[in-house]
Formats: sequence, C-alpha cells, structure tokens
Amino acid sequence: MTPTRAAIYVRVSTTEQDYKAQQAALEYECQRRGWAPVVFPEKVSGMDSDRPEYRRLVRAVEGGEIQHVLVWALDRWSRSEKFTQAIDAVLDIERRGVKFHSLKEPMLDTPEEGKPDIGRQLLLSILPVIATFESQRRRDRVRLAMEAIKKGTKATKSGRPPGRQAKVTEDQVREILRLRKLDPRPTWNEIAHRVTLKAGTCSAVWSLHERGLWKQRTLTKIPVENT
Repeated sequence: MTPTRAAIYVRVSTTEQDYKAQQAALEYECQRRGWAPVVFPEKVSGMDSDRPEYRRLVRAVEGGEIQHVLVWALDRWSRSEKFTQAIDAVLDIERRGVKFHSLKEPMLDTPEEGKPDIGRQLLLSILPVIATFESQRRRDRVRLAMEAIKKGTKATKSGRPPGRQAKVTEDQVREILRLRKLDPRPTWNEIAHRVTLKAGTCSAVWSLHERGLWKQRTLTKIPVENT
C-alpha cells in the first residue's frame, strides 16, 4: 500500500536562524497521523523572491506526488505581506486535491470531507473585506511614497526614476509559456507563484504571445505590476 505523503515546508528568514525545531515538530505531527514526511527546507528572507524549495514543492503537488502540505504557520508558507494572497496560495493547492495544514493555525486547515467547518467558512467569507482594506492601505502607501519621491525625500527601490517599467526576464517569459501549455493547465496564481511575478503580468505575457506580438516588444515594455 502506497503511504500517504505529506510535504513539510519549513522556512526561516536568515542563515543564522535554524528551522530544525519547526521540522521536528512537523515530523512528529506526520508520525502521529501516519503520514510519510517529505521535507522542503528553506533559508530565505521575506524579501527574497527566489524560493527553490517552494517551487520544488509546487512541482511535487502538480505531479500528484503529495497528498498533504504541512507548515508551521501561514507566514512560513507564504512570503506575501497580504493575507489574501497567502490564502490564495493555499486554495490553489487545494484545487489539486491536496490538503493544507498549519500546525499553529488549525482553523486554516482544509476541512475534512463531509464535515462542516464553520470557523474556516467564516474566515473565508471575510476575505473580500480584508482585500478591500489591504487595497486601500496599499493605495495610501503608494500615494504617500510617490509624493515623497516627487519631493526628492525618498528614492525608488531600484534607484531609477519613477514610472519606468520593471523588467520581465527571458527566463520568466519562457517559464510562463511552458507552464501555460501544461495539462492540466495551472491557474494564473499558480504560474505567478512559480515565476515570482504578478498574475496580471503573466497573463499579459501570454496574451502577447498568443497574438504573435510579444516578440515585437522589448521585455521592459511588458506591463509589470508593482511587487
């Protein structure tokens, strides 16, 4: 009988930190539930977009190798500042039939089949309100930052003048096109997580490709959303 395989994703933000305590607790939970653990350990900061172990885990999910994903807490699973995006990442893997579990936040666990989970339903029902609140805060931050940049009291992250488009790399373009042609076809959110861009940017790259226009434009002109 094939064992039930659970992906353990552990992440710490600096090389000085150690994920062994997280890993030990999660492996014990797998043992308690009778799951075979597969560990995906990562030492990357919240600002680091390169998460090779996370990408490897997503590929394992897509390949049907994993039945459960177990994390210490939601902020270890997702590097997004926005709660709604972190939950979207959870829902993406659930659409593939994989169950999500947070050791410290059991209210976020995938509900057992046939059993109502009022707490999780309530949490998901308020996501639109949270999204609206986050969107308003983001607009306020952008407005204040742009005012400071125009006054010369603040520099842009890249050091370039405001208004210049960020660059989509050739590797990212190739990966977007490759992923979009897979069967089953991944969602834009799934592709965005894989290439560390926004879903709208990935969709724009694909649209240009489908119309035969993307080669006629420089990569820097593809409309990249702020990250």
